[in-house]
Amino acid sequence: MLRFDEVLSKALEEPIDREEALYLFRETEDHACAEELMKTARSVREKAMGNVFRWSAGIASVLRCRLKPLCGYCPYWRGTDKKPLTIPEILKGVEYIVQHGIKEFHLSGGTTLRGDGRDMLEIIQAIRHAGYEEQAIDVNCGAAVSLQALKEFKQLNVRLVRSVFETVNPEVFKRAKPGDDLDEKKKFAHLIGEAGLEFGTGIMAGLSPQASKYQDYVDFMFHVKTYAHLTSVYVSKFFPVQGIPMEQYPQCSQWEAARVISVMRLVLRDIEIGAAAGWERHEHPTPLLAGSGNRVGGIHINRAPQYDMTPSHQAHCFYQDNLEFYDNMEDSENHYREFGIRILA
Repeated sequence: MLRFDEVLSKALEEPIDREEALYLFRETEDHACAEELMKTARSVREKAMGNVFRWSAGIASVLRCRLKPLCGYCPYWRGTDKKPLTIPEILKGVEYIVQHGIKEFHLSGGTTLRGDGRDMLEIIQAIRHAGYEEQAIDVNCGAAVSLQALKEFKQLNVRLVRSVFETVNPEVFKRAKPGDDLDEKKKFAHLIGEAGLEFGTGIMAGLSPQASKYQDYVDFMFHVKTYAHLTSVYVSKFFPVQGIPMEQYPQCSQWEAARVISVMRLVLRDIEIGAAAGWERHEHPTPLLAGSGNRVGGIHINRAPQYDMTPSHQAHCFYQDNLEFYDNMEDSENHYREFGIRILA
């Protein structure tokens, strides 16, 4: 018979198992218990990863998504007139990031399933040829890069490539991502390691139905744990946007997404766990309180959207030349300072 306090006490010293992870999800529907879970997750993060935090940034929509049909939760590429960022626009974004002292950023695109990755390679080469040689680059464009291209990424100082599952429940994946292929994503995850690159992935909190969601979260965590080259997982939060097929699907609560981060921290001790789309940055509990990792997203650049984002996102945006510049550095710095944390470049 599991006891809540005993499971948390054990978790301070060693990874929890499947049964314990599922138990913690069920026990922490109560907010007081959830707070205890998050306190434990923060302690584990500090012990496993230390207290040095660094800025990161991102540039999205660098490639068109050619999945057919598009993922049911995704608002990107719904309009036929939307265009991916050009290389000059991407370089403008890189310049903005570098001017703010940030030394690492990710490039996110749409997916051309079973593509060879030459389009993303061209972008990375252009960035390096423009003189941005020291910045670490992460790549996220789905299972759309060949082994040869991955090896060339490595030569260009790409650090990490993502194969984002969102879920490993085949039925949920097929329903939410009918144009994508879970098996291809798993094969791609192994290919990333074969090329000598770090592997990153992601999960979407709130994607699974009520009956299976906790089991699906646990299955995801213990599946990705099997990849020896896994170094990063992000947690996005389902947020309904007008015009998407899942528009009427219930929004994932901040508490549920935070508990996903916390339980994941107790399973994947020293993995960088980040927060992605859908989070309300000023709502409690924040990713930091839930035990997220030591990378803080300060800047994100995208094509100016044709849909409404969360209010906290809009509050930190300015628009220029059909680009959206989301700059959350000051707000994040203030939030982390409350906990005595300084974010380094």
